[in-house]
Amino acid sequence: MKSVLGILGGLGPLASADFLRSLYEHNLGAVEQDSPAVILYSDPTFPDRSEAFLCGEDQILFDMFQNALGQLYRLEVRKIVIACVTIHYLLPRLPLDLRRRIIPLTDIILSEVVATRQKRLLLCTIGTRKMRIFESHELWAAAKPYIVFLDESDQNIIHQRIYCEIKTNAGAKSLTTFLAELCVKYRVDSFIAGCTELHCVTRLMAARDAPHSSIACLDPLLMIAQNYKEFLL
Repeated sequence: MKSVLGILGGLGPLASADFLRSLYEHNLGAVEQDSPAVILYSDPTFPDRSEAFLCGEDQILFDMFQNALGQLYRLEVRKIVIACVTIHYLLPRLPLDLRRRIIPLTDIILSEVVATRQKRLLLCTIGTRKMRIFESHELWAAAKPYIVFLDESDQNIIHQRIYCEIKTNAGAKSLTTFLAELCVKYRVDSFIAGCTELHCVTRLMAARDAPHSSIACLDPLLMIAQNYKEFLL
């Protein structure tokens, strides 16, 4: 039986839909039947992750999270990708059998940072930043010298632009120039897509004729799409 990848999406919907598209863009061969088998569970009714965590009202969010993962688990998916970085804050609270199926995006990001030792600008939501999701990871000590944070003003701006431009489908393309300008401002040549919504932007930037396509990006969803079979092991 073919191994099936599960995706917990809807957080937001466009990010997980774009990730599914990326999976097929990078894994379509001469024979369509050899393409990845994927189950996307997309539920946009999840409460806002940043708001829930910062207000200390995360129990409803956790219950929905565990239930959605449980449904994918019962469908016997081999691995699960959670198309939201902020909700990774809840991973330690999950039962071990669910945690073992998950491909943590934080693991992918920090492992790559440690391996490449390249200064990168971390772009994420306010929730991810305030809950110190990356700083709580076991690889943080090794990765810390290579990660650059936004100042408070720019952190608020990127959060609002993620919500107002990507989540509302107002146009991810408008963010490409802004991300390039941030890299120049913080004197780095690469940024980290520490929010899965940014996958909608990195897909555009990856095109050869795209503006600012020379700006490098560490995007965990793109890495999974490009190395799909390795992540299913």
